Amino acid sequence: MTSRTISYYNDISGASHSDADQLVLEVCAAHIACLVKGATSGEVEALEIFTIEAPAAEWNEIFHQIKTQSLLLNRTYHDIHCYYNFEEALLVPQYLFTASAAEDMLGMVYGESDRYEVKYDILNGAIPMVNVYRIKKTILEQVNRYFLLNKPHHIYSVLVQHVLTTRDLPEHFIKVLLYEKHFVAAVVKDGLLQLVQSFAYATQADALYHLANLSRQFSLDPKRSHLEISGKFDTGSELHKQLQTLFGLISFESTEPDGIFKTAGAHPLHYFTPFYKLVV
Repeated sequence: MTSRTISYYNDISGASHSDADQLVLEVCAAHIACLVKGATSGEVEALEIFTIEAPAAEWNEIFHQIKTQSLLLNRTYHDIHCYYNFEEALLVPQYLFTASAAEDMLGMVYGESDRYEVKYDILNGAIPMVNVYRIKKTILEQVNRYFLLNKPHHIYSVLVQHVLTTRDLPEHFIKVLLYEKHFVAAVVKDGLLQLVQSFAYATQADALYHLANLSRQFSLDPKRSHLEISGKFDTGSELHKQLQTLFGLISFESTEPDGIFKTAGAHPLHYFTPFYKLVV
């Protein structure tokens, strides 16, 4: 079963819709998010988040249910970006990258399988990197069926590109994107990216354990370390209080709101930053 759990619209009627509007999708095991950026307004005009309540369901049924419930996906778009939020990804220096080597490395780390297709994103920075990742063919078949000529990306690529191109990062820094059942963390120490990885969690205690372990693993100084959070996080929660004992500074990334986010008052703005940052 898949249900629409969050939705915001500027214009449900679709009277202002244009084929030139941009459609952005994020696909992961627990949710699919859809955003529309208006070609004329240049702002995000709609957001839908669908929760996948039965992760073992067939992907053709999941996409069918989403298409049936969505007020956005019955339109035509010529600019479609699909971001995959799955853990089977690796960063490699660009000078070591070849398509065959990428497939071999993914197989060594995550196991050999012919049920996946390998993709990659090139990341610009002082040391050019390539994010190589693989997606189940059953997912790709549905995405390509419903969203012709979509441009594939991986969520790690957006996060790492942001880290690689941000100046004056703290010496001990963790950037976290929090979702319903997992989070993605990038660790930077002394100006160097140390790790980008997904962590599953069922309770706040699980999330606290993983973040505390990252702090210990990379010997981050609690007084000098900075944790930046975006996504599904409740300020003032018990998890927030516990994290304050591990990090010298905790901040929340919330970009200047536009479009629907100007009036999305039911949730704090940092809830939507991981999705908003995907809009090109």
